[in-house]
Amino acid sequence: MIKTTVNSNQEVSQEIICPPDPERIVEGLRDTGYNFNTAIADIIDNSIAAHATKVDIKINMDPAGDITVYIADNGIGMDLEGLRNAMTYGSKVRADLGSLGKFGLGLKTASTAFCRSLSVISRGQNDPQIRKSEWDLDYVAQVHEWKLKMPEVDPDEQDLLEATTGSGTGTLVVWRKVDRLLKNYSNKGNAQNALKRRIEGLQFHVSMVYQRFLDEEDDRAANVKISINGMNIEAWDPYARSEKLTELLAEEEVPVELPDETVSSVTIRAYLLPNKDSFSTPKATKDARISNDMQGFYVYRENRLIHYGDWLGLFINEPHGSLLRVEFSFDHNLDTAFNVDIKKSRILPAEEILDYLKNFITPSRRAADERYRRGTAKNVAKQAEQRDAHAESNRNIEEKAKSVEAAKITVTQGDEVQIENQNGTFHHKIAIISNPKPGQVRVITKPDLEYGQLWEPCIADGKHAVQINQSHPYYQKVYSPILAQNVMVTGMDALLWALAEAEHKTYNEEVKEQYEEMRVAVSRILKTLVADLPDPEEEDEE
Repeated sequence: MIKTTVNSNQEVSQEIICPPDPERIVEGLRDTGYNFNTAIADIIDNSIAAHATKVDIKINMDPAGDITVYIADNGIGMDLEGLRNAMTYGSKVRADLGSLGKFGLGLKTASTAFCRSLSVISRGQNDPQIRKSEWDLDYVAQVHEWKLKMPEVDPDEQDLLEATTGSGTGTLVVWRKVDRLLKNYSNKGNAQNALKRRIEGLQFHVSMVYQRFLDEEDDRAANVKISINGMNIEAWDPYARSEKLTELLAEEEVPVELPDETVSSVTIRAYLLPNKDSFSTPKATKDARISNDMQGFYVYRENRLIHYGDWLGLFINEPHGSLLRVEFSFDHNLDTAFNVDIKKSRILPAEEILDYLKNFITPSRRAADERYRRGTAKNVAKQAEQRDAHAESNRNIEEKAKSVEAAKITVTQGDEVQIENQNGTFHHKIAIISNPKPGQVRVITKPDLEYGQLWEPCIADGKHAVQINQSHPYYQKVYSPILAQNVMVTGMDALLWALAEAEHKTYNEEVKEQYEEMRVAVSRILKTLVADLPDPEEEDEE
């Protein structure tokens, strides 16, 4: 259609109306990037926006392998006009701009990303009749028009709705012709197992995304009960705040000035979680889900988690950051500032906000790194002790030490010794270990050494020995992966013992401080050189 218009200067111009092709649009919008969890969450958002206090989700597979998804809520429901608006692509803006619904597309695009038939059944406040509408993508393609079906409500659909709402208001969303949830399985058992895994993943996703709504003690959001296939979902706290060793490292309320000169704010809190072996119970450790892909920012819009598991491009995910999780909360007034996407699963903060965040979390990242290193050192030390990893080194050095020792060292008192070598006789202070573990008189591992050095000469039970620092990244990243390989460990231990023995042989008062500085310098250089090597994997307890 072409319309002719006359502007204020009496000039005639033409406008061409270009309606989109229905089939191409609905098919194209199936590929907006939803995954199953974010799609279901978008439907739950609509339920919460409708002031629901109860949401029941059922995901069924029939004997033929066809899947149907039902999401029922006891919200305010919709009358005929409301139902029509809800099913319109690009529905009208909600009166409450702070609602979780945002673009007027979520219900349709989230659903049809996985199904070809979307039905919405609802009973509104001022209309006792239950009404049903349906987008059938195959029908749209057939008639080549934006025709929304208005079929009769099936008895089973009414039963499902009223199981959640009783005789009150509410809405039931139904996905049929589900064609994109699972791949094609020839074996039904495999398909059922795959669906079970999908449901388990969804259960956790809901517990995380709607934590503040599910937690009855959290007064920041309205309370909502959500069930999936009959199981009530409990809130998951990413910050493990019930653990005594969890630390709130930093907290700020940051004002943000908007283009219209109004001011909103962002809440930022940095939490440091305990190491895996420092949680109160094994279950608490498991529930915390400490891993490389669960660290970083947890971004909340209107108390609903919309993004998690990375550092918004400021840093890369590394194991030593896995204990740090940072809450980042804002309201709908900052949607534009943070470029919230259609799925409400991504934000792109302005450059000045990113700079602020980087400065805010840098001290917390240092604390997280330190705690992780201590925990890793403890874990590596445990592995070394269980394997008695340095036993062969001790035996090997003990057999050959007398043939290579070129200094006589006598303990005089406390940590003071007398060294006799090719340069003369000198008094020196050195670590004295009087009661070493049996068989550990040449190579002795320590949780840490002064100044962070990797090794240090010592005297153990009167014998020339070397202490090795298990907290040093070189030990964690180079030693740890080979602790079960006797030849490799023996060779590396022999090198460090030889360096310690060389100090004894060439010691004099003039080189004393130079040797100490050399150990510190070499240890720092090694720390830098191994920085990009993978961190050791923790061994899970059975």
